[in-house]
Amino acid sequence: MIKGIIFDLYGTLINANQLFLPIAKIISNEIGQPADILEKNIKETYNKHFKDYHLKPFKPEREYYKLLFNELKENLNLKNSIDYYIDEMYKTFIDLKPYDDVEHLNTIKEKGLKIAILSNADNDFVLPSLEKNIFPFDILITSHSTKLYKPDPKIFDYTLNKIKLNKEEVIFIGDNYNVDILGGINYGIKSILIKRIPSNLNYPDTIYSLKELFKYIY
Repeated sequence: MIKGIIFDLYGTLINANQLFLPIAKIISNEIGQPADILEKNIKETYNKHFKDYHLKPFKPEREYYKLLFNELKENLNLKNSIDYYIDEMYKTFIDLKPYDDVEHLNTIKEKGLKIAILSNADNDFVLPSLEKNIFPFDILITSHSTKLYKPDPKIFDYTLNKIKLNKEEVIFIGDNYNVDILGGINYGIKSILIKRIPSNLNYPDTIYSLKELFKYIY
């Protein structure tokens, strides 16, 4: 019997599709290049520095953002400090909005299920983001707090200990196959992929809205 659900945060509950556009606009105003071109540049630089970061020894995401903006600062001759651009990025994280179907978390709570949020993110923006975007949950686990990243099985073990449930009593929902789904599968919990962005990935337990979760609960 399912007694709890573990959710990834960004890309699962909170829409991060335009994460880089605000900082691209800030830099565009500073140096005069088109924001859409800068957004693409920032994404490519992000992918370079964040590639497989979750498989490396833990360090806060801010350290990776320092690498990202240091490269952008040198390549684009940016005038402000690296910390300035990181802080602006973190403001964007805080301002991101939840998906409309997050309302179904209220029904999940009404049914008596526990809700945990498990995120590979820094507390610096996760905590104010959750204060601003109010939806029900019982416990928040971040990589920043545990010094562990998904898909490390130890972070799943830590989460289950906190919500006091066993593997057979929970399901895990995430949008990233390599980090979320493989992490959950390898740990031994039912893992469901939510596709917020179209892709060719075929995975049997795939949903497109949180409303579809209820078929796994009952």
